[in-house]
Amino acid sequence: MVHTKSRIARIIRAILFSIALLNLGSSYTKAQTPTPTSSEDRERGIQLYQQGDASGAIEALRKVVKENKDDAKAWHYLGLAYLLKQDKDEARKAFGKAATIRVKDLAAALSPSDNHGMPPAKSKNADRYQAAVESVEKYLEVTSNPSEDLITELETLRWYRDFYQGSRHDEEIRSGRDVTTKLRILSKPEPQFSGTRASGIAMLHAVFSADGGIKHILVLHKVDPAFDRACIEAAKKIQFTPAIKDGRSVSMILQLEYRREFF
Repeated sequence: MVHTKSRIARIIRAILFSIALLNLGSSYTKAQTPTPTSSEDRERGIQLYQQGDASGAIEALRKVVKENKDDAKAWHYLGLAYLLKQDKDEARKAFGKAATIRVKDLAAALSPSDNHGMPPAKSKNADRYQAAVESVEKYLEVTSNPSEDLITELETLRWYRDFYQGSRHDEEIRSGRDVTTKLRILSKPEPQFSGTRASGIAMLHAVFSADGGIKHILVLHKVDPAFDRACIEAAKKIQFTPAIKDGRSVSMILQLEYRREFF
């Protein structure tokens, strides 16, 4: 009788152990089964758009931007999918999101002053600017009476894109490591923020030209339209001595920041 009970207990323990192993194996299999990533969903949405399935593309891409609101590529193709359905209002919103993210992402690009002379860096920057150009262009296509600020921004984005693609040769631009004598800023006036109560930090790129002028000013990190315009006007008033390379003045692309904080 005792032996019988002992045998039954061993059988029960063996059964429980087997069940535990099955559960563990099931959990491991689930853990090893890959789940669709956001990028995979985005590529599926893009493929659906390219196949002409606007509704399917919109459904897939809306899911992507819901999970990752900073996915500029998904926003851009979402705009294209809405255009396929002739929904310009939603397309404009999507292109606006894509343009904002892509222009802001340019601030994280490789340093304009130190790396733009290296081929891989130039290619990567050219791709970033091309993407921003595409989104701003599409936004303008579906926007009635766009602002002059936005039109100017597109022209500036195109200039930087062309420069990094190597198709602009209107002036010699050098990096900080290439110059013989570094550029020297003589005065940097503060922006006049009288037209806005907005606060924050604006980040800009600008060409400090060999002729002593400030050109191609692009606001990458924006705060407010009036705030940003004040920063652009302030940047135009910067006084500086151009950098020198082998006895001649050369241009440089530099990053600027203007801030206004309320405590």
